[in-house]
Amino acid sequence: MKPKLSFLSQEEIEKIHNKALEILETTGIDIKLPEAVEILKSEGCLVKEGSIVNIPREVVEKTLKTIPRRDEVTLYARKPDHDINLAESSPVLAAMVEATSVIDLYTRKKRPATNRDLAQSTQILELLENVSIASPPLTPQDVPHKTTDWYTWATSFSNTTKHITGPGTGARCVKDAVKMASLVVGGEDEFLKRPFFSLWILTTPPMKVDPLTLEALIEGARRKIPLIISSGPILGVTAPVTIAGSCAMAHSEILACLTLSQLVNPGAPAVYTSFARSMDFKIGHVSMASPEFTILKGCMGQMGRYLGLPTRMPAMLRDAKILDAQAGFETAMTGMSSALSADIMDGMQFDMDMVVDFADFAFCDEAIAQLKRVVRDVVVNEDTLAGEVIGQVAHNSNFLATEHTVNYFKQEIYEPRIFERRMWGAWEDDGALDMRDKMILMTRDILENKAGPVLDADMIKELEKIAEAANLA
Repeated sequence: MKPKLSFLSQEEIEKIHNKALEILETTGIDIKLPEAVEILKSEGCLVKEGSIVNIPREVVEKTLKTIPRRDEVTLYARKPDHDINLAESSPVLAAMVEATSVIDLYTRKKRPATNRDLAQSTQILELLENVSIASPPLTPQDVPHKTTDWYTWATSFSNTTKHITGPGTGARCVKDAVKMASLVVGGEDEFLKRPFFSLWILTTPPMKVDPLTLEALIEGARRKIPLIISSGPILGVTAPVTIAGSCAMAHSEILACLTLSQLVNPGAPAVYTSFARSMDFKIGHVSMASPEFTILKGCMGQMGRYLGLPTRMPAMLRDAKILDAQAGFETAMTGMSSALSADIMDGMQFDMDMVVDFADFAFCDEAIAQLKRVVRDVVVNEDTLAGEVIGQVAHNSNFLATEHTVNYFKQEIYEPRIFERRMWGAWEDDGALDMRDKMILMTRDILENKAGPVLDADMIKELEKIAEAANLA
């Protein structure tokens, strides 16, 4: 069986779920888009003060029945070889989005991210075996601020054939992203058969959703583009300081968005997500790698699975500033929790989601490979129990030369590609490099000798024209 991690009992999960339904019915959620308010109102929801919508329990429960379940969801890629069937593939690694700074691969200095950095980082993600979702990890700071999300889409489509999760800044942004994707595959009908991107839908705790997010949700649901629905409250700041209270509130916000998506288009796919986190009250900074963050990933993962939905939990988002010992520990702590409780893990950022280090990509690729080995099913049958071979070898020899070992060792024993297991002398002969230095050299080699766009120059220009037109609007 596959290992599981449980922070909550079944009774506790049901208590949180029922409290979330109670919050939606009595407190309500602030829906800042009239179109969304009217959709909910037409279903019998009570509207007060213009935008506060009280959603009855029965409305939520009715719409939950039409959401595709975990084993029914495939996240398509432009290349079918990169398709993600969550029931078979989990956990998979995705790049987190919207960091604004990068650690330069050559100067090793932090600086604002550029569109070229986004292109190069996406090219690296395209080549890494264990990165399944090549979301844009950077938001370029050298393009018009008004249309950064448009340039992010254009650059992402130009440099990866994997699934992409990207920003949905209003209806026009979604429509233009669809236009770009349709150009790449030869028409909107072709794109909608296999939509190869998904949309971040982020609530605004406590108990609000902003108009542009609601526009994106509606446009995505109409086209059955997967919606990555997330609430990211901060304990004691934008949510109750208790983990249970924060989970209940975050769950209620996610339920509200799930409900709206199904009222717009029953059967629209959605992924249950949360980046609920804590704050260090001594220094006033949010932490994306605290023990509480780790617990919250496990709890919210359980809430998503309670609904039967695919789950995605931001995980390897270290507070550390560079790839060092702190980063390694934070990767293991948050990564293990999410690997055991979610289908998709977001990672590959530092400094509370603000900084990307190119050298970190290959490190995280190796980390998720090892985590996937840890959470794989333990197969117990007559052959794996190995009673016959034990009887043959016991008391006299060892198992190295047995056929049983030959048949099984490659699938049972993980062999790392970058982690160091050799004797000291071999490591020293290769330059005695620490992990960060090793990853810098590996990443430079990828960029200088292997990476490049996946579209030709003419198509890239066509995508950029859409971004330029949005800037002039």
